[in-house]
Amino acid sequence: MKKWEQLKADIDSAVAAMATEEPQELYNIRHACVGNEAGTYDQKWAPIDFTNNMIRDFSMYTMYPLLKLAYDDAFNLEQLRKAYMVLHPPYTEYLGYSGMRELQHFCRRFRECFDEFENKQEFITLYRSFLIYTNKLAAWSYHYFSWEIGYAWKP
Repeated sequence: MKKWEQLKADIDSAVAAMATEEPQELYNIRHACVGNEAGTYDQKWAPIDFTNNMIRDFSMYTMYPLLKLAYDDAFNLEQLRKAYMVLHPPYTEYLGYSGMRELQHFCRRFRECFDEFENKQEFITLYRSFLIYTNKLAAWSYHYFSWEIGYAWKP
């Protein structure tokens, strides 16, 4: 089995686990038990807010457009690799620091597969699984986000 195929299987397994249960890492972020220094002066709201917003933006406004480019005949595999390296790490490294270490690990493993891809279809196949994974994270984050905090700023 190729590395990218194993990674796809691992991502698909993580997606299946999220079907009915919130990922532990999101739970830990919401309950301020990540075990890192995220949150200025020990406040815990910013990591919750940033995580919710960044996973949404990463999934919807970075990954979807890159997938669209992958299906475009004008983009080749090398261009997709470069776009991935420019667009993904700023999100996944910060989100990993904030507690989403599995996402960070999947992103790093994806990069390790670059030299193994023989064609764009292999990239697309793995990328689609990764996008589904981030969409599930975004859905769970949205579901449990502390929307009620907005009432504190009502006029």
